[in-house]
Amino acid sequence: MGKAQTKTLQIMLIDNDKYVRESLGIFFARGQLKFLIFKSASEGLNSLKYQDIDVVISDYFLPDMDGLTFLKQVGIKKPGITRILMATIVTDELKKEISMAGIDTFLEKPLSVASIENILCEINKDHLTKIKPEMKNEK
Repeated sequence: MGKAQTKTLQIMLIDNDKYVRESLGIFFARGQLKFLIFKSASEGLNSLKYQDIDVVISDYFLPDMDGLTFLKQVGIKKPGITRILMATIVTDELKKEISMAGIDTFLEKPLSVASIENILCEINKDHLTKIKPEMKNEK
C-alpha cells in the first residue's frame, strides 16, 4: 500500500557567510520546506551520504572548494538533484562554466529572500508533480 502523505522538499544550503546562513535559516524555518545548512562543501558532501536531499543551493566562494566544483560533485553523487549556484562576482568565464556543468539555476548576489522563495516554490511544484504519479503507481 502506498503512503498517503507527500514528501517535504529537503534543501541543503551551503554558504560560508554566517549571516546569510542565519537569515535564510530563520526565514525558511517557518515554511513547509526542510532546510539543512552548512558552511563548507565538505560538510555538505558528507551530509549527502545520509540525507535525502532534493535541492542544493551553494555559494560560489566556500572555504574548502569553489561552489561550482562542489555542485559538480553533487551531480555525480546524486544525479537528478536540483543544483543552484549563488555568486557575487560573475564573469563570462563563470557563466560558461555554469552552463557547461548543467547547473539548474544561477542567482547573482546580493539576492533577496523573495528570489530564492520564488525559485523554491517552482521547484516544489515540480517535485509534487513528480511524486503524485509515483503515489498512484504504489496503490
